[in-house]
Amino acid sequence: MITDSEITAAGSFTKTHGLKGELHALLDIDSEFFSEHPCFIVDVDGIYVPFFVESVRAKGLQATLIKPEGIDTEEEAKLFPGKSIYVIRKDLIAFEQMNAGEGEDGAYADDFVGYTLLDVQGNTLGEITDLETSTANTLFIVRTPDDKTLYVPVAEEFVAGISPENKTITMSLPEGLLTLNN
Repeated sequence: MITDSEITAAGSFTKTHGLKGELHALLDIDSEFFSEHPCFIVDVDGIYVPFFVESVRAKGLQATLIKPEGIDTEEEAKLFPGKSIYVIRKDLIAFEQMNAGEGEDGAYADDFVGYTLLDVQGNTLGEITDLETSTANTLFIVRTPDDKTLYVPVAEEFVAGISPENKTITMSLPEGLLTLNN
């Protein structure tokens, strides 16, 4: 069963379109999301029900036409207008970070697992061992030299430099951020 904590709003259906089950949607997310995660969720009588996407196409500058699998008539599509469109939160976060979080050289956050994290003074903070993606902001999981765990936000504004040759990433972190982990 899908719960509120697993999903996030992604737009809404406004009306049916044509006779073959397509729906007019206003999305708050990039429609390309459905290329990688071809599923959306709708509240049907208080239960979150997943629907697979058969096709997605632009309609003008702001609207998108979505065709759910198994919805093949205008009558079947009448269930959707006025309903919010939801997607799995962790999928959307991963998609947005992959597409909006690209670095100058096309790097993604998970490319830095195994890198050494340095502060701007050149001090070693630890090794990036994994990512935490279950929160709204992705975090580097960093194992310190004294075997403690730090959680550092993956945020472009904190990155002061990246050295693929040395496998290091230098970050200028806000004062007190690292003590939040204690």
